[in-house]
Amino acid sequence: MNPVPFYVAATNRRWFNAARRFVGAFAHAAADDPTAQTTMTCDVRAVDASYVRSAIATANQTAKHANGQGFVLWEMNAANSSAVSLSIAQVAVSHHDVLQFVAIDRSAGAPLAATPPVGTWSYQLRLMIQELGVAMIADRPEDLVQVARIVQQRLLLSHDKKVLPFSQSERITSPSAPKVP
Repeated sequence: MNPVPFYVAATNRRWFNAARRFVGAFAHAAADDPTAQTTMTCDVRAVDASYVRSAIATANQTAKHANGQGFVLWEMNAANSSAVSLSIAQVAVSHHDVLQFVAIDRSAGAPLAATPPVGTWSYQLRLMIQELGVAMIADRPEDLVQVARIVQQRLLLSHDKKVLPFSQSERITSPSAPKVP
C-alpha cells in the first residue's frame, strides 16, 4: 500500500518540519506502537494553499492508498484566515474523506500588540474553524503529537475496514443474530 499523503499548506517550513517529525517517516517516536508504522505511513508534502484541492484530486486518482483518504494541515494567521477558511470548506465538500487540521500561527499578519495570549487567541475564529469540521486546531508544533495519534487511528480504522468491510463485520460479530440482507 502506498503512503497516504499528508499535505502541509504553510508559508514557512516550521509546520512542515514539525509534521515530518511527528506524522511522517520520522514519527516512530510519537507512535503508541512503533512497529505499526511499517505498513501504514504518511508522505508529508509541502504544498501551496491554492493547490491543495488539485493535489488531493491527483493523489486520489493515481495512488492506491487507503480508501482515497488524505490529510491536510493548514497554517492560519490573522492575514489569511478568511482564505484558509474558504479552502477548508471547499475541501470538506469536494473531498469528504480528507481529514483536516489547522495550525494557528500568531507570528505573521498581526502586530504584537494585537495578538492575544495563547489561551484566548481569536475565540470567535476558533469557533468558526471548528464549525467547518476540522479535526484539531494546533497552537504549537508540539501539538502535532496529538495530530499524529489521530492520523494513526484513522489509518488503522481504514485498514481494518479494508480487511473486513463494515457490512460483513456486523454479520460476523454475533453468530446467533438474524441475517441482514
